[in-house]
Amino acid sequence: MPPKETQGGRGRGGRGGPRGGGGGERGGGGGRGRGGGGGGGGGRGGGPASGAGGSAPAGHLETVGIKRPSYGRAGNAIRVRTNLFEMKLDSPIIHHYDAIVPDKVLPIRLMRELYQALKAQHPQVFGTSAYDGRKNLYSAIKFPFENDSQEYQITLDTPPAGGVAPGGREPKMWRIRLTKTHQEINPEVLRLYVEGQQSHSPDVTVAINALNVAAQMLPGDNPKFTPYGKSVLIPDGSINIGRGLALWRGYFQSIRPTIGKMVANVDITTALMHKPGSLMDIMLEFLGKPPKAYQALDAPMNDAERRSVTKFLFRLRITTTHIARPAGKSRGIVSIKPTSAATTKFVREGKTETIQQYFESTYRKKLKYPKAVLVEIGPETWLPIEICEIIPGQPRRAQPPSDLTKAMVEFATKKPAERLADIRLGLQRLGYGQSGYLRALGAQVLETELVVPARLLLPPKLVYSGNKTMSVVPGTGQWNIGNNKFYTSGQVKGWGILIFARPDSWPQPKVMEVTNAFSRACSIAGITGFSGQGNDPVVEYGNPQRPALQSLQSLGIQHKKLKGALPQFVLVVIPPNSTDLYTQIKHFGDVKHGIATQCVLETKLYKRGPQGYSINGAQYFNNVALKVNVKLGGINVVPNKMDTHGLLGDNTNLTLVMGADAAHPPPGTEGRPSYTAVIGSVDNLASKYVATSRAQQSKREIIEDMQEMTEEIIKQFQRVNQGKLPKKIIMYRDGVSEGQFQQVIDLEIPKIHDACKKFNFTERPKLTFIVVGKRHHNRFFPETASGGDRSGNCLAGTVIDQAITHPVEYDWYLLSHAGLLGTSRPAHYSVLVDENNMSPDVLQQFTYALCHVYARCTRSVSIPAPTYYADIVCERSANHYEPGGAYRGDDSSSQASGSRPNVDARDYFQQANELSKTRMYFC
Repeated sequence: MPPKETQGGRGRGGRGGPRGGGGGERGGGGGRGRGGGGGGGGGRGGGPASGAGGSAPAGHLETVGIKRPSYGRAGNAIRVRTNLFEMKLDSPIIHHYDAIVPDKVLPIRLMRELYQALKAQHPQVFGTSAYDGRKNLYSAIKFPFENDSQEYQITLDTPPAGGVAPGGREPKMWRIRLTKTHQEINPEVLRLYVEGQQSHSPDVTVAINALNVAAQMLPGDNPKFTPYGKSVLIPDGSINIGRGLALWRGYFQSIRPTIGKMVANVDITTALMHKPGSLMDIMLEFLGKPPKAYQALDAPMNDAERRSVTKFLFRLRITTTHIARPAGKSRGIVSIKPTSAATTKFVREGKTETIQQYFESTYRKKLKYPKAVLVEIGPETWLPIEICEIIPGQPRRAQPPSDLTKAMVEFATKKPAERLADIRLGLQRLGYGQSGYLRALGAQVLETELVVPARLLLPPKLVYSGNKTMSVVPGTGQWNIGNNKFYTSGQVKGWGILIFARPDSWPQPKVMEVTNAFSRACSIAGITGFSGQGNDPVVEYGNPQRPALQSLQSLGIQHKKLKGALPQFVLVVIPPNSTDLYTQIKHFGDVKHGIATQCVLETKLYKRGPQGYSINGAQYFNNVALKVNVKLGGINVVPNKMDTHGLLGDNTNLTLVMGADAAHPPPGTEGRPSYTAVIGSVDNLASKYVATSRAQQSKREIIEDMQEMTEEIIKQFQRVNQGKLPKKIIMYRDGVSEGQFQQVIDLEIPKIHDACKKFNFTERPKLTFIVVGKRHHNRFFPETASGGDRSGNCLAGTVIDQAITHPVEYDWYLLSHAGLLGTSRPAHYSVLVDENNMSPDVLQQFTYALCHVYARCTRSVSIPAPTYYADIVCERSANHYEPGGAYRGDDSSSQASGSRPNVDARDYFQQANELSKTRMYFC
């Protein structure tokens, strides 16, 4: 059994791990034939973490991913606090009901209103039932329905005699039907499941869903809280950040199973919200106009501004102020109409009149701004914007403006101790102890966070040029390259500098200063061709307001004239906020010509000091050299092969390490594809990678072209390794939710196997497939203040595979990076396939080693390097469209604009240049 966790240091023992009930998946004792339940020996220098063994889940269980073979032992035993709170269960039978409105499908907010009205009418029946706002209602009592079904009639917004309905609606009768499903859930299934004695089943799913819905009920009843998915948002402490937006804080909660127990996962969250208030004022703020400058909203508004405002306001709910009532009727915005109340006419009772005249005659409302544009709320239905108010509590679901990103990050950043204090406060505000809904289901959430066993892994030794080995101080997650040179150095034959600025702002001495600093950093690191006789760059100036293509071509022509060949590398100086310029440069270099380019911000090259501006320090240019070396074919650093358990460094037993990801367009857009990327190592130390990418159906997570993309990677691997093929493939797949695991198993993994069939393997390579999860809310904190790093976070190398992991399946959490700002987020690893039969220690330490070979910095990063690269390639995929062509990679369209031609973005996606494909152009 694994060591037991405690409740916040009180010494209370949890129920620990699964009770056994059979051997491991591949052999007795749960250790895969490696000598019992430990699953491997201790880590180097640290010895085994005490008591870290444990039996595998019962052999008869069915799982999505593979069953946990054993627990890791490598590293030094430590303990960490979590944001998980144990839930004790003494549950009655849970009855599940379908709730439907036969007439039509209604929005969640209206269904919740109907449920509240039903509860008010029949509190003795529905008082503590839990409803999810859709179709599912859960109750600890069986409702007294004839034939297990009952229909109710509910009237919303009944007005007083001769008065107006409180919600502004005409009274309306609704029918709601409740029907008992066949499922009566015995909570014993949860106990058996978390103890590893039962497979996941529909009953387990219903029981977990019922607890989650019950936990959300009390906060949902609080009018001060705004529901937001699994979170509730609170206006207390909110800040306005401009552009008609504000930031709110709130609390996330989720009830989920872990080893031996159910837990409540509580975290703080941040949401971008629309500011409430006058629609006119919000429109002015969004457009960056002075307050009260209402003439800027007169029709006809600038067409680009109108489209931008329409996209911003689309579906936002508003009320009106022209009728005295407790609350105006809420309507959703469709668009901003280019005409005004003074000019827009319609026919009413055979008479033509303007909207301005209609409001004056019908409501005795004299408009102050009749020339302002109108807001459309439905077909042929418009309102003057001066009578419209944005209602409070509306999240902004689309991607935030780039200029507000910094404010969002600063607002969301919380130091670990501060975050944990807020989480403890959140536990109280969520009202677990006062929730009659949870009590009705026999659930009690303990008030002290779990403290659980963890281990601190030792980092790998790192190898630089000449096989010089460098040790990383355990727990720090960073190192200094010192006097070492890159493991293998890139070289360049001919290069140029393109400066997007006026020549008079960049005189020759300034250019030489930057040239020397950059060349010196590259030369010290071992890159050749940037300094010395005849290696001066060709310098060209470009206009940042004009297409970059002309300047790049001019530089190429000039370089060929002076040097006899095109440049192999271009250093490009660009001003801030030059997204379009950057895209054009990368398309030219990565896609069209296979020329390595490195963009640097003009503002980063110089720093302000007491004597004015001076060239930035050597550290900045050293960091630039890290990127340049791999773009030129070099390798910055490799892990010591002795620290990879034989997976790397053996030319007779090669391992291909891969990463994959799919990135999706933000909410509120259509016509934009999703982008996919597959990455693969080509050296025997998994430090040099190649990439391939695609555009595919929008918001589809499964990688459609996995077979073809894997084939490309294997071909490159074979080319670099003189025809040799890998014996093992280890894939780190990013971005997949737990609910999509089965789709990945069914649709992606077979395509990797099919790709291998295209090659002359003597034996198909054995595949290990791991999903890397980042979008979760588990956070870890040092048990004591002295147990953390300088930022107050847990030390880099902290791994947890017991107590709070999946009851049955093979997963673990790894905090592989040192904290910088705020609270570090661990990565969550789930193993779906492991044909290589690696022990937890081997797989965890190998994964940690890969976090140290990310080429762009001398720090360990939060996820393995190939996964990180896949993220970057997806981000850079927008650069694969022809600038100014029929489709641009950053094209987006609000569903409200209706102005974009219907094109398939996949038809315009261009692959990287063949030369680029052989190098790490994406760094």
